Amino acid sequence: MSRRSAILASLALFAIIFVVYSLSPVTTSYDSRVSLHTAMSLAYGEGGDLTNYMRVMPGGTYVLEYPDSRPRNRYPIGPSLLAVPAVAIASWIQPDFAKQLREGRTDRFEEILASIVGAAAAVTFFWLIYERFQNIWIAASSTIIFAFCTSMWSTATRALWQHTPLVLMLIIAMLLLQRGRDRPALIQFVGLPLAFAFLSRPTAIVPIVGISLYILVFYIRWFIRYLCWAALIAIPWIAYNYSIYGGPFPTYYLTGLGSTGTIRLGAGEFSMWESILGNLVSPSRGLLVYSPVLILSISGFLLAIRHEQERALYVAYGLIVSLMFLVIVCAPIWWAGHSFGPRFTTDLVPFLAFFTSFNFVYFGKLGARTRMAAITGAFLLAGGSFFMHAQGALRVAPLAWNFSPNNIDENPSRAWDWRDPQFARGIRAYLRAHGCPHPVIELIMDCP
Repeated sequence: MSRRSAILASLALFAIIFVVYSLSPVTTSYDSRVSLHTAMSLAYGEGGDLTNYMRVMPGGTYVLEYPDSRPRNRYPIGPSLLAVPAVAIASWIQPDFAKQLREGRTDRFEEILASIVGAAAAVTFFWLIYERFQNIWIAASSTIIFAFCTSMWSTATRALWQHTPLVLMLIIAMLLLQRGRDRPALIQFVGLPLAFAFLSRPTAIVPIVGISLYILVFYIRWFIRYLCWAALIAIPWIAYNYSIYGGPFPTYYLTGLGSTGTIRLGAGEFSMWESILGNLVSPSRGLLVYSPVLILSISGFLLAIRHEQERALYVAYGLIVSLMFLVIVCAPIWWAGHSFGPRFTTDLVPFLAFFTSFNFVYFGKLGARTRMAAITGAFLLAGGSFFMHAQGALRVAPLAWNFSPNNIDENPSRAWDWRDPQFARGIRAYLRAHGCPHPVIELIMDCP
């Protein structure tokens, strides 16, 4: 198919994905609850000072800190920077928008903005896969998996979390690296999205180091320019931090990773192995439970490194996934607080979904029966993943799981309870509303 067909397909995907994201009723504006207020403060030249918005925020809220005796967002500034153009346009179109922010939260606007960023990430991912395989069907199928079978739907687009811009920036960097094989001059611009990714979430340090080493070894001619483009974002950010925190990094970047042995918190002590297994297979936070289709990323990685010319880049991606996962499991709250499913591993989705796509090329080389079995298996894995994340995006009941029957932060062992997994809360609510249709379901779902 022609490139024009690919353009039309990408536009159609953007429209479909944005509509689904924006119409999904669940919003989770927790850590992000002052992202838009911070963006408006920056747009008005107030430098992130939230004094004018304290009327709608209790002084003791956990999202605020007072490094210079002024209330500020304790979370990374990247999502707010990304939102500055949107709030500026909204203020121009609707003059009382700033007043609305001062008098309350605008969760719906935040969700729409997050949906736009998420749809943009999905379309960028489409072009990443299309550039690699030159096949619209592989690109479209992989994009559907990325958009609806991962935490992109149930987490990253339910609010303007740190994960939202991080994922977009990582995919832009991956697309530039892909296109850089034919146009090496593009490699220098990889520094821009990677630097912004770090402003959005500290875990970006792992792909920054990994990709920087890759560029240093294989594109040394462009390495200095790569650093210079990154400095355009990094230097103003560091200067901003010095003016507020008296150092190059905000407080959030200097705390919270825990240790590599036992993780201690008020709720108890947790071994590294519990964190690793919890992030992979626990019934309420396991990546492979909520996105079983991403199991195919393992075989996809093995298929990808068969390509000698691109092996170094794909090995770099594999190392990035491994090291990012290590950073994630070192977090002192491995269950990711009040969230849905595997929130922390959202940062890995661009790489895992990328490797998953390599399986679809391999399917075409199989015999008819084997190919049908492989496609059916992949479809079932994708369907299960879609169903899981639909619970987080479409049903409110699973969110209540975080604090009922008790707070997950006070009793994190609940994340291992197969009798009451988070994804089942939506199913249980439906069954209770319509009556349990079968004794076996009644037993499993513990219906009244």
